[in-house]
Amino acid sequence: MLTEVAELREPQARAATAPGSLTRQVFRDFAGLDHLRAAWDDAVASAGGSVYMTYDWARVWWAHYGKSAELRLFVFSAAGRVVAVVPLYLDTLGWGPWRLRVARLVGANIPPKVFSPPVPAWCAREVLGDVLTTLFAHEKCDLVSFGPVSEREHWKDSIPAVCGDRRGVIGAGTAARGVHSVFHLPVDIEAYYAGLSKNERKNRRKYDLRLLKKEYDTRVDVVSDPGLATAEFERFAEQHREQWFAERKSGHFGAWPDALAFNRALVEAQARRGRVRFIRIIADGAVIASQYTFAFADRYYWELPARAVEAQWERFSLGPTGIVTMLAQGISEGITQVEGGLAHYDYKIRLGAKEYATLTFRLVSTRLAARLRVAVFSVIRRCVSVAYHKLWYRRIMPRLPAAFWRPQIRLWLRLDF
Repeated sequence: MLTEVAELREPQARAATAPGSLTRQVFRDFAGLDHLRAAWDDAVASAGGSVYMTYDWARVWWAHYGKSAELRLFVFSAAGRVVAVVPLYLDTLGWGPWRLRVARLVGANIPPKVFSPPVPAWCAREVLGDVLTTLFAHEKCDLVSFGPVSEREHWKDSIPAVCGDRRGVIGAGTAARGVHSVFHLPVDIEAYYAGLSKNERKNRRKYDLRLLKKEYDTRVDVVSDPGLATAEFERFAEQHREQWFAERKSGHFGAWPDALAFNRALVEAQARRGRVRFIRIIADGAVIASQYTFAFADRYYWELPARAVEAQWERFSLGPTGIVTMLAQGISEGITQVEGGLAHYDYKIRLGAKEYATLTFRLVSTRLAARLRVAVFSVIRRCVSVAYHKLWYRRIMPRLPAAFWRPQIRLWLRLDF
């Protein structure tokens, strides 16, 4: 039972505790919280949370994208040990009586990720109930958006029960958000090949590194050292940009606001924890393919690929070859899963990934004014989605000269709840 609740305005404050109870603290700033890093990350690992919920990921994201919002970091402890963390931010849209107050997970939605907040099953109902009561009753939120989350997440099953316990406070809805892919890794690379279709297995064996080695001095290396990772990121980002520019697209770092600076800071912070991997194929001294990846607990979190675009490399199937090289490296490290990101891609399925549905839970206050505001802003969101995102950003802008290409505007990203 949650016997003590202390809302803390200063990071240095301490919550009272009772033996055996679940206690919580709410922090409104990362300043002075570095002492929580190890306990926070241990809780994430123990609860099966993702690297996107680690202390440094949340801290770096907030530094780049949190300026217009209010931070609320819910940290729950039992017997003096951090057991659950729910990092949230409150964003206010509109003016006057049409001010919509929205709570979202830190990290949403720049860029979209599959979130897995570290909330163990044994305390999920208490933790979520306390968070939602605080947000709706004390913070006066109109809407709480959890997502996208995977169908695999156990804590999501507690949401209907929590809402049922508070029928006079909140109403719940869900929205399908497509799929995400996961590579489940076997014990060795031969077992991986055996799991592919006959045709794909033939292709992967044909285009593996042996073909490159016949013509080039070829090797695979992994850049993970903190002293080298930041420089390697700059090289990777430029190669990624060149690859997508050749296809008349801006690539990841051109699609999201402040993406280069954000990823630089991420690489610097996570490399110090031993979590950064650039898995590279090098031919005659040149990096011809690279996978930008984070490692946390027993998983890889694959961020982006990059490959050389010169004509001489086209016949080596560098895209799939680079992915299989990453999977082989993961197997050698004892990695059991590779998170492959959101959306459906045929090539990932051909290479052995499994898809899982993703959902966004939208919890709405039962206050009439709140429901009206949510309804109005939902219409606005749909209109902006069609007019800006689907028509302008995805169809018209790519046909214009590169000088007109711009990252997605933050207003659209704030509305994509």
